[in-house]
This record gives sequence, structure tokens and C-alpha cells, in this order.
Amino acid sequence: MMVLVFLLNLIYLQMEKYKIGIADDHVLFAEGMSNIIAKNEQLELCFIASTIPLLYEHLKVNTIDCLLLDVNLPPYNGLEVMPEIQKQYPNIKIVIVSMYQPIDIGLNIGSFRGNGYVLKVSGKEILEDAIKHMQLNKQYVDPNVMQINPVKDPFTNQLKLSKREREIISLIAMGKTSKEIAGLLFLSELTIKTHRKNISEKLGSKGLADLIAKSFQIGKREM
Repeated sequence: MMVLVFLLNLIYLQMEKYKIGIADDHVLFAEGMSNIIAKNEQLELCFIASTIPLLYEHLKVNTIDCLLLDVNLPPYNGLEVMPEIQKQYPNIKIVIVSMYQPIDIGLNIGSFRGNGYVLKVSGKEILEDAIKHMQLNKQYVDPNVMQINPVKDPFTNQLKLSKREREIISLIAMGKTSKEIAGLLFLSELTIKTHRKNISEKLGSKGLADLIAKSFQIGKREM
């Protein structure tokens, strides 16, 4: 009898699927990921959320094992809400799925606190590999993620400015506000303000006027 119960439990565990949620505002891309999940008999797609509020609504009624989370998810930045999701749902593995290289959004992949990071330009094999790592409770970083910042200009290289920071500097030099820059780069205003703070520290600027002046100097080099 005990052997029969053991075998039944074993069969149940083998039949239990790994449950996944998708949070991405690009419908075609989200549907593409859902098709990949649907073709794997070990996986089950529980929901697709296109905004942060919808994501929280789904999390209230769905128990999932893994969340595929986009960085740009209205009205917030996925990286900004990730710590709160981890706090409320500590058992959920979170894989960031983004069109951006980590260095483009000011993220140090070495100190990244998520469970995985996958680039949208990578193939389905990468996504499948990331999910397998989540099932094994292992962290995963897309092999296509750039570990260093390839800056050619020796001046900006000396300042250790990322590609995203140089992009923001050019927009500051054009007189754009943080809100305007956030809209142009599809990032949150808080993220832009964080970038501006980091840029100010690297440039040693003493105020907004000094930052704009130095941004204008570097901006001309980048254009």
C-alpha cells in the first residue's frame, strides 16, 4: 500500500507543470513567448499582463513559479517593481526579458538581483534554457549579454560613461527635461533622474547649469 501511494505521488509530481506568467506590453512578442511555452509539455502559461496593475491582479489569483518580466511595462519600469514582487512573492523566479543590454539601462549585471536576464533579440533556445535554469533553481544570464561597455572614445571611456548615459547626455545637451527624455527612451522619469545623478557624479558637476554645460561639451563629441 505504501509503495502504491509513493508511486502515485511520483506520477503526480511528474505531471505537475511548471507555471509561468508573462508581463510584456508588446502583444506580438508576448504571444511569441506563449507559443514557445505551449509547445513544452512541462510548462503551463497562467497569464499575460500588459501593464503593472494587471500583473498584480493576476498575481493575486494565480500561483506561478516563474515570471517573464519586461523592463518597459507601463506605467513603471519592470526593474523598479521587481524588488516589491520579490518581497510579496518570494517563491517566484523572475526573468527579465528586455530589448536593452544591461549597460544601456544602467544595470550592473554582476549585482543583478533577479533570477535571469534574457535579451529579446535572442532566439527561443535562449528563453527555453533560461526557463530550465529556473526549474533547477539556478540563475541565468543570456550569453549574448555584454559584460563590458565597448566605448571607443578614450575621453568617455576614461569617464566610464555607459552607452545609455552618453545617449542621455546628448539629450540633456539638446535641452530636454527628465520627463521628455523618459518619453523618448521609453523609461520611467525616476530611471532618468537616477541616470542624471550618476552622470553628475562621474562628470563632477556641481549643479544643473554645470551639468548642462558639461553635457553640451560631451554631447558635441557624441553627435
